[in-house]
Amino acid sequence: MLLMTIIPIILTLGPVIIYQAVQFLWGRRTTAFHCIWTYIMMLYIRLVFSVTGIGSIWDIFAKGGAATLREAHISLIPFQSAGLFTYCMNIIMFMPLGFLLPYIWKNYRNPLKTALTGLLFSALIEAAQLPTSRLADIDDLMMNTLGAVLGYMVWRAVGRHFFNRKEDQRTISLGNSEPVIYIVSACVCTFLLYSWKWFI
Repeated sequence: MLLMTIIPIILTLGPVIIYQAVQFLWGRRTTAFHCIWTYIMMLYIRLVFSVTGIGSIWDIFAKGGAATLREAHISLIPFQSAGLFTYCMNIIMFMPLGFLLPYIWKNYRNPLKTALTGLLFSALIEAAQLPTSRLADIDDLMMNTLGAVLGYMVWRAVGRHFFNRKEDQRTISLGNSEPVIYIVSACVCTFLLYSWKWFI
């Protein structure tokens, strides 16, 4: 169904477009090239949402309210996931984030900052999975963060040398916390506004 594709994308890109419009009204300026790259990153974020299967607040209501959170599946013991494949997939899934952050934002050309952003994004996903039947796992948190760091290392090794065309246009940001604002707002909007009832 077309709505099932369009609405999640709107909920992911919408907050970004609103933030950028507000910044323009306040006199902050960037380039169309930078905006295009932020949209590319957010489409990647949308793909991560679809792969991880994050829930929404409506899942809590549908499954009995607060009792859903008390029955949530949480694993806080490291290295209990089944199979090497799961670890590899979690690492690979977050490597584009680690590459795109320093590629689009100069102030994210720091491995610690990139790692913390990957950790934050992963933690938001794990928290959003609590209302669902999926497992919120510390292994996912660690492997996702490692993936972001490895993506940063790929950028350091390759991206800054071979993908630096129009860097001055691409990296004119609208604030030091721009990517964090985009990631958090996309997670919050998806969690609060996305409802399976729209597709019945």
